[in-house]
Amino acid sequence: MLHQRDFILRLIEQAGTAAARLRAMLGLCSSADAEVVAREAEQAQAALLGSLWPAVRVLDPPSAAMLVGNERQLRAWVELLRVQAAARERNGAVEESRRLMTRAEALERHAPSAEA
Repeated sequence: MLHQRDFILRLIEQAGTAAARLRAMLGLCSSADAEVVAREAEQAQAALLGSLWPAVRVLDPPSAAMLVGNERQLRAWVELLRVQAAARERNGAVEESRRLMTRAEALERHAPSAEA
């Protein structure tokens, strides 16, 4: 169990690093480069959530939050969703950006209050 917790903590740390790097890239990029940021944000989400990714990306927010179960992991996912939303907005995909931000906000509302 300790090994699994350490692994999840490493994933969360990597997701935080990716989010910070992508936010910095987004601040300097053109709208064409924003697509790269959006794709990398989605790839970072998949890496963070591993085998849960195919399921949680299509589940409703309460169910996805419950399945993830770990507050820090869920909050890292929310941050990556926000980066992806900002990149989509920069690229002119306003509706997609709104959808991603709405999902991020809903996931955040359903975050567990203590680590699982």
